[in-house]
Amino acid sequence: RCGFGMSPSARKAFVDTLRRVASDNGLEFLALSKDWIIQISDSQTGRLCSIFGYTFDVNPAAAVEICREKAATSLVLDQHKVDNINHSVFLNPAHEMTAEYLPRSGCWAEIQKLVGELGFPVVLKPLKGTGGLDVIKATCWREVEAAVQHIFSHEYGLAVSPYKRIVDEYRCFCLDGKVELIYRKIRNSVVGDGARSVSALLAGLLADPAADGKALSALAKAAAALSPEELTRVPSAGESVPVQWKHNLGQGATASFDVRPELREQLVALAPRAASAIGMRFCSVDVVEVEQEGLLVMEVNSGVMMDSLIAQLGDEGAALA
Repeated sequence: RCGFGMSPSARKAFVDTLRRVASDNGLEFLALSKDWIIQISDSQTGRLCSIFGYTFDVNPAAAVEICREKAATSLVLDQHKVDNINHSVFLNPAHEMTAEYLPRSGCWAEIQKLVGELGFPVVLKPLKGTGGLDVIKATCWREVEAAVQHIFSHEYGLAVSPYKRIVDEYRCFCLDGKVELIYRKIRNSVVGDGARSVSALLAGLLADPAADGKALSALAKAAAALSPEELTRVPSAGESVPVQWKHNLGQGATASFDVRPELREQLVALAPRAASAIGMRFCSVDVVEVEQEGLLVMEVNSGVMMDSLIAQLGDEGAALA
């Protein structure tokens, strides 16, 4: 997966961790192309490991390509009866690489048909993407059309999926069929007092002089995406209200290792099934807990990104990586 949405400082922390692992194990370390290409080698055995961006060379090439496409991942998981959020693919009729694969009737009618069956809201996203970039929640036909035009302006295809009411999202790091690490992604939120609106509660957080600058920036960005109805709602006392619908760490969510034991047991069983269905040895599997539906796989990531985790947790995050 491409990680250009990550900051250079976050990337540096990831590379420094790899460099430290190599040094601690007596291995040679080589960084090329502004640290985007990493090679770690053992001069005694001749073994070599290459990392391009966030993709390690331990996985089959075809499996990596399946992971990179949301709809392809969904199709494979469906065939192996692994519960997941369905993603339907639509190719860009204006793209020279995909135009010939579409019927003369195009794809708009099929998009309309699917959205009509799913009901609003729906989620549209590029077939390949990372970090929640260009992932759009559409609540009406105008927003669907705008999202399609926006994504097709620079992508060869998009995926449409139903919008799910997600309780929590978990990232599970898998290696050779075993889950090595799990963390929960916690979205930015405000806590109601029974009197103030969501916008007033947000204003109080944004005015806090002791707050972290990056956290405030992420909070402000998330608040800007809220609808007028969401901003004017008055939560009950003690009610936690997420102010963002995406769970990406790079967009302000935070990592927590507080995972209920019974849920951890289910994740340890589900995530390796998803990795095995695609043929991945080393990957991260994003699993969501959906209201009234339980656990569903959202995506399988061929590129294992640890930047935000390291940035949030410092030395502890580097040790975990």
